[in-house]
Amino acid sequence: MNGGNGPAVGAVVANPGGRDNPYAGKTVSRPLRLEFEGAVYHVIARGNERRAIFRDAHDRQRYLDRLGCYAGRLAFVVYAYCLMPNHVHLTVRTGPVPLSRIMLALHGTYAQDFNRRHRRVGHLFQGRYKAFLVEAEEYLACLVRYIHLNPVRARLASTASAYPWSSARAYSKGRGPLWLDTAAALSRFGQDRRRAVAAYEAFLSGKEGPRYEDVEARGALIKGGHDFVARVVRGSAEWHGRVDVSIDDVARCVAMVFRLGPDDFRHAEWRIRGLTALAAREVARVPLCRTAGIFLKHETTIVKDVRRVEARLEQSPALRTEAARLRRALADSGIQR
Repeated sequence: MNGGNGPAVGAVVANPGGRDNPYAGKTVSRPLRLEFEGAVYHVIARGNERRAIFRDAHDRQRYLDRLGCYAGRLAFVVYAYCLMPNHVHLTVRTGPVPLSRIMLALHGTYAQDFNRRHRRVGHLFQGRYKAFLVEAEEYLACLVRYIHLNPVRARLASTASAYPWSSARAYSKGRGPLWLDTAAALSRFGQDRRRAVAAYEAFLSGKEGPRYEDVEARGALIKGGHDFVARVVRGSAEWHGRVDVSIDDVARCVAMVFRLGPDDFRHAEWRIRGLTALAAREVARVPLCRTAGIFLKHETTIVKDVRRVEARLEQSPALRTEAARLRRALADSGIQR
């Protein structure tokens, strides 16, 4: 597969819960991740409790050194990066090694090094990283712009190229690490590099073209057009259902499965609320706070409901049957593979 993010032939979705029993054990499986060779991702990783993951220039340089080292060893391409004080943005195209292994190596070893240097213990990063599969042919340039403007939006720099810990300067000045690929994004602006850089600088400072932050994240997983999403989903042998489930779709499916009327949601019992939150998160990564809105409850109530359901799923065939029915309804409500 090329850097343009073509059809995902043989794509794999990382879902350790298993196809037939997504709620195996006492906890819900991890969110689905589409992983295949040649995929382009926007990766976001945040510090635990929003704390700093870089304390000084030495930390930032060590992170970049590791990024470059693993890009060579694990055969992936870096299109853009930005190291903010408490989070990091990356745009990468994977090779034969899946993104999950790349991030485990990169962030695992960096966290160990950071903890040793600063004499601390505990998690450095906030859970798993977030990764969007991006339709590069359409959105690579606007994704790079979004990443490079992060320090400007945060008022850490007056211009993108003035921030020393992003790839913006390499795009404008042509001086960057050997492992950084600026050509893929700049080629969208022409084949002559000098003119392409000038056009990119104008694009960076202007408002033309789509804004990456306005591109809908289908299923909180894929940033791309309908045709791209359909190709990716069809190419995945493990995808369970839809990638574009709205909160209204969730409400309709819940009403159908549990035979609820419009006035019944407020008084729905914990079992229904917990099953809904789990299924919506599993199928479409709908956050618990949004599920809470369906039932007019606070998010903390839904968290408690989820825990009660998780604790009972393994011992209750009836509960597992209801969970499966709700998942099927959600999957049937949209794009199928």
